[in-house]
Amino acid sequence: MALEAQRQRSGVTNTMRSRIVRIGAKHITKDELNQMLLDADFVPLKDKEIAFYYNK
Repeated sequence: MALEAQRQRSGVTNTMRSRIVRIGAKHITKDELNQMLLDADFVPLKDKEIAFYYNK
């Protein structure tokens, strides 16, 4: 179990960010969500995410 805990996980950060963007876009404005991502040390919203979630 200790070896498993030490194993590097590559996609966890991207998966968490994707979930935050997908769910947050339904409830939070673009600028507010972008600032929250920056405050949490995630990559800000990408152009394709803005186009998909906010330009409907």
